[in-house]
Amino acid sequence: SLAGPCQAGYFCDPGSTQPDLRHCPAGFYCPEGSEFPIPCGPGSFSPGTGKAQAADCQPCPAGHSCSGPGTQTPELCPAGHFCPPGTNSSTEQPCPRGTFGPRTGATSESDCEPCPAGMYCSAPGLSQPSGFCSPGYHCAKGAVSPAPFKHRGSSVPCPSDGIHGYRCPSGSFCPTGSALELPCQPGTFSPVPGASACLPCPAPSCASAGT
Repeated sequence: SLAGPCQAGYFCDPGSTQPDLRHCPAGFYCPEGSEFPIPCGPGSFSPGTGKAQAADCQPCPAGHSCSGPGTQTPELCPAGHFCPPGTNSSTEQPCPRGTFGPRTGATSESDCEPCPAGMYCSAPGLSQPSGFCSPGYHCAKGAVSPAPFKHRGSSVPCPSDGIHGYRCPSGSFCPTGSALELPCQPGTFSPVPGASACLPCPAPSCASAGT
């Protein structure tokens, strides 16, 4: 029979006569007297074997995730997300709407990039923008919709509404992917908002731009 407890860093089957029968595997720790290895918790990892206590499990490094339990090697944070130290799930911290994360291994939300003007980022966790702004609309940097509509008058939205851009005003046109509205050229006009192109003027009107 076993003369004493199983050594720290090892685990021993019940009835074992050897105190160092089985080496504690990577991703686990084995205190003195262990019959089974104990996994390192989520958000931590253990790359080497023979660990004896929970403190031997290391916090997951920034830019990685340790989904555990029993993680041996941290995984690189995927594009569209960021992973601060101690991250458990690789998808628990997505880049927010209006931004995207083109690179792997991001460590904080500041690594997420604002959606470029003329494009929109409609969902969290994007690795690239969703697409171009719709014809007839202007998308500012950080847009979440292909057709942002900024109300006029007393119902102007707060910045927290997430509206970045507006419908193209009359006298201007906004082709697909517009970062700003363009004035109608002399000889053309746009009588209503939301135009993707200006119309030819009936001669001899529309001598000036922006009509």
